[in-house]
Amino acid sequence: MGKMHKMLKPLTFGLTLMLAACVTVNIYFPAAEVQKTAEEIVSDVYGDKKQEQTKPEEKPGDASSLERILNIIGPSPAMAQNVTAVSNASIRAIKDRITARHQQLAPFYARGNVGIANNGMLVLRDQGGLSVPQVAQVRRLVNADNADRNRLNQEVASAIKQPQNTAKVAGIFADEWRNKAARGWWIQQNNGAWVRK
Repeated sequence: MGKMHKMLKPLTFGLTLMLAACVTVNIYFPAAEVQKTAEEIVSDVYGDKKQEQTKPEEKPGDASSLERILNIIGPSPAMAQNVTAVSNASIRAIKDRITARHQQLAPFYARGNVGIANNGMLVLRDQGGLSVPQVAQVRRLVNADNADRNRLNQEVASAIKQPQNTAKVAGIFADEWRNKAARGWWIQQNNGAWVRK
């Protein structure tokens, strides 16, 4: 019995070590890579590349909660510079559709008819000033855009080989859709309240 117990100890230790290695591999989520992808795609859709390049220098207390968390758990600044955005033909096609549709949606953002919810999806929040055909048109645009935003989140999660983390990808994109929204657009805060930027 004692000999069997001695043989089981190394085996148990080895199995525990293997299990820990598997858990470590499954926990890693490339947040910096997804963040860079979201920034690039949302900037392209909104057409604000110049604005991003001339961004004012941030003060130490200016970073958003997400940026602070990413700085703590993410790679060092030297590593972060080497991060490349996730891209493939499907992601580019979805981005192109969202970009084209954005031109049609822009006037409805500006008038406050369409807002960006805290999950990153679009909402027809106010029908004021819209004719019946316009309401139908905006609903079609919003539904098509939301379908593509969901596909985009899924494609990015698949591209990083983490389809189980589509919700994490969606959260990063949701923050970008709202953070980069133009002044005067309506966005929903995390607490559910709607505010005009």
